Order: sequence, then structure tokens, then C-alpha cells
Amino acid sequence: MSELDLRHLRIFVALCAARNVTRAAEAVGLSQSSVSVVLAQLREHYEDPLFVRTAQGMQPTPRAKLIEPVLRQALQLLDQSLVRPAEFNPAEITRSFRICMTDVGQMTLLPRLLPKIQRLAPNVKIEVANLSFETARQLESGEADLAAGFTAQINAGFYQQKLFDEGFVCIASSNHPRIGKRMTLAQLQQERHVNILLSATSHAIVDKFLERKGVQRVFALKVPSFLGLGQVVAGSSLVAIVPLRLGAIFAAEKGVKVVSLPVRFPSYAVTQYWHDRYHRDPGNAWLRAQIYETAVNLPLDAAVSEIGGRGALKARAS
Repeated sequence: MSELDLRHLRIFVALCAARNVTRAAEAVGLSQSSVSVVLAQLREHYEDPLFVRTAQGMQPTPRAKLIEPVLRQALQLLDQSLVRPAEFNPAEITRSFRICMTDVGQMTLLPRLLPKIQRLAPNVKIEVANLSFETARQLESGEADLAAGFTAQINAGFYQQKLFDEGFVCIASSNHPRIGKRMTLAQLQQERHVNILLSATSHAIVDKFLERKGVQRVFALKVPSFLGLGQVVAGSSLVAIVPLRLGAIFAAEKGVKVVSLPVRFPSYAVTQYWHDRYHRDPGNAWLRAQIYETAVNLPLDAAVSEIGGRGALKARAS
């Protein structure tokens, strides 16, 4: 094939159809002499006359008949690859998307994202995976389409779009015996806390910030995620520091209240990530738009937002 190009293949197929050099030249928009030159090159390449003159005109040899359907199919495939894709219509697509999210995202963003996707694209399926050390590789390989949340594991080489800034609040039982609407610094260090064991996520900001301030907490319970945390706090005297929007969800549950912290923690950006390979993919772009629109419109109770904005110490995320 190094001796042939696309022009050779088109002329060969035209000769098969026309069985005449003049008509084949008209079909491909070349001169008769140019087609004759190409036919000579084809004959040399295949070491076969390919077309011979008969009383019925030029007829293909057995060799030409053998390769004609293969080359015709190859040209059809090439032509299909050059066709511009049809306009993207989410209502008509049948596709599965995989989104890597933190458990906070699964509790705050996902319940509001899914109804929108089901309404706009009823044949789309969503698979959710946890944000992890493997997420960057999965985005690059195509195993995952998007990632959303806060993570220190996805850096250069990926597109990023900030969804919103997030802060922290404390949650406690509604009838906690010692804590009212606001926690003192002494209570922050004396009360028994739930330790959420999430490395390289937003919760690491809390640990590092308090360590720099010399504030130590007493941990009475360690859990691997935020799932079920509201019920744990509601049924005990334990407290927990959680992201602001997650605190709003817990506050809507019976038996949990949001408490103002005595320090103002650094805020952090909740972001969605995708790889350059899929930046121009219409489906990926559509899903990114749905996530962004859902995230920036997440409801946040004004009272909870105000509590999350109070604090004795101000700081920026480093």
C-alpha cells in the first residue's frame, strides 16, 4: 500500500463500474491520460493486467474481481470517517457514563443530577464510582468520563471547571446536652468527635488547619465515609465537622442541628475534571454542562450558610 494512495483506489473502483477509461475519468474528474497512468501503476503494483479489452469492452480479470469488493468497502469506510457527526440530541442517545465522585457528591449533587438526566436523556445510564487514587488513570483511559469533587490526586493534564466554593460546619444532636447554637473553642477540643477517614479529600483541610492552629480533638469514633453520619450524630452526643452543603442535608434530617464553629476553616473549590481526549466529545460536554448547572444551583439554607460563614479565626486555603 506504500506505493498506492487514495486516488489509485478511487480510480480502480471507477474502472470496475464503468469498464471504460473515458467514462471512469469523467466519474473521478480527471483526464483520460491521468486515469491511464494510474491504471498502469495499478497493473504494476498488482502484477496483473486487471482490465483487458474484449468485444464487450474492458473486462476485469479474476484478480480485479477478487480485490474489487475489498477496496470498495475500504473506500466506504474512509468516506464514513469524513462525514461530520449529526447534531447531538440527548433525547435520542443510548449511552452509559461513568462519574467518579466523593461520597459528599453522591449525597448532595447526585440526587439532583439524576432526575435532570432522566428527563433530558431517558436512555442514558449513569454509573458512579468513588473518587480515588485511580481516578486520574481512569479519566485518561476512558474508564471514567468525569470526576467531581475535591481531590489532590488530579493535577496537570486535565481540564478543570470549578462548580462552587465550599466551607465547613459542625453537626450535633438536636438535643445535645452541652452544645447550643455555637460551639466554643474549649468545646471543640473537649467534645467527642467522629473521625471521617478520608485522605486526599476536603476533610484533610480540617485536620491540617487545626494542626497548624494547635487545636486537638478527641475522637471517639472512626468511620470510612460520611454515609450514615447523620443518624450516628442524632443518636449520640458525638459531634462531627462536615462540608457546608452536607451539613444542610443533615440539618434537614430529624434529630440533627448545625452548629457554628469557633474557627473559620479555609474554603475549598469543588471541581469537575475531564481528560483532553474527551474534551470535544459531544456527550461528555453535555454531561459536564448538566453537572455544572446542577451544582451551581444546589439549594443552601440561608441560616446554614450564615453559620458556615462565622468564626473567630480567618484563613485561606493554602
